[in-house]
Amino acid sequence: MWLQGVILISRFIIALMCLFSSFAYSAIFKSDNTQLLTQWLSGVHRSTNDVIQGRDVNIDLRIFPIWQDRFDGEWLYMESRIVGSPNKPFRQRILQLVATPNGLIRLYSYSIPRASDFAGAYYTPKVLMSLTQSQLSISNNCELLIELKITNTFVGETDSNSCITTSHSSSLITTFFAVSEANISFLDGGYDKFGNLVPGRLDIPVTFLKLEDYKMSE
Repeated sequence: MWLQGVILISRFIIALMCLFSSFAYSAIFKSDNTQLLTQWLSGVHRSTNDVIQGRDVNIDLRIFPIWQDRFDGEWLYMESRIVGSPNKPFRQRILQLVATPNGLIRLYSYSIPRASDFAGAYYTPKVLMSLTQSQLSISNNCELLIELKITNTFVGETDSNSCITTSHSSSLITTFFAVSEANISFLDGGYDKFGNLVPGRLDIPVTFLKLEDYKMSE
């Protein structure tokens, strides 16, 4: 009986440790701010710039949360489309928002294999059911560090300490990022042959106005 009592107490202690560990794990990677940023990002957004890269064009961003039962941050699917074009999205990404102990948020961007298979997922989320995290690839070497300002705007900049510049490519990275309840703005840049961060083709950020909130499918 004494031995059974010890075993039961030991199991109870282990269960409590696992429970508190789970809470701590959740608290590190998710926060009120990551949830708020997810809410503001989710929906349909349309560009307000008259000209983008020399073209008179409007772009839609469609973003919605996925994998909401995960503990390692907030996960979102994002696709960019040219308004009125019959073509499929020209960019599709999975975003991960991770809360840090100092109150900042890290944003990681992942590319998707055979991304065209998931086009239109905003309105038909079930097409993403076969997608797993193990299939994703970090789309660039840099992370965004995001902070909620007193102006009720999330503002992010490239974390230069996270950038690996051993090989330089022409791929663009987001160097500035701002999100409010009604708008998203970002500015892309890249690296020169010396590994220095340089502006992209635009001098001002591309800004998107939120047209609709995302509504979970029935």
